Amino acid sequence: MTDIPAGAFTSLQQDSACLFAPRARLEAAPVFDGTDALTAGRAAAPALVDFAWRAQAEELDGLVLELTYRPLGADLDTLAVTVRQVISGLLDAIGTDPGTALREAGTPGWWLTLAGTRWFVLVFAPCYPSTSPRSTHGLTSTFLLLQPVHSFDRHASPKGSVIAPAVRQRIRDAHTAAGCSYDPALAQQDIEALKFIAPLHQDDPPITWWQPGPLYPETA
Repeated sequence: MTDIPAGAFTSLQQDSACLFAPRARLEAAPVFDGTDALTAGRAAAPALVDFAWRAQAEELDGLVLELTYRPLGADLDTLAVTVRQVISGLLDAIGTDPGTALREAGTPGWWLTLAGTRWFVLVFAPCYPSTSPRSTHGLTSTFLLLQPVHSFDRHASPKGSVIAPAVRQRIRDAHTAAGCSYDPALAQQDIEALKFIAPLHQDDPPITWWQPGPLYPETA
């Protein structure tokens, strides 16, 4: 079973400039204190399956995975590996081949599908500056927030619609007031997987976390 997250992620949730975040109904998988991200994903699988089974009926909005070992989110290259391994661990633990599941991650229309549910994923890590919406503001854990797509559909008005321009402007204004940047290009990105890990700065290249190798290979 899962628990309502207390302490660490709750502070990020309540301080978020996202208009939706403070009222979102979140639960947490057991905190992972180890050093291996693949094991972290496997360990979180039972909580995710339980959450997916209950989420729609109980109108839950997200499941938090917390990894307390700071080096797992200390820089973007390591963070990309961490996220790939956590998600691979989740997929493997529920009986899905990670290579097959992630093969099309770089294409429009792909979704991370776990336990019969499609998920949005947002990653927060200590490598992000305080001006980033993905900053942990001094907390040393790395957090993966998995949000069922049906949660977004439930809160959208009208149901299943994209975010209206007026609402997007309110989101931009809220981020500006909070002193953090808002990247509209990333938010409206057609490739869902590119939203999992945000670049450190708005004009930096996107993070293709599902691909092994360096994030920014040198070109001849």
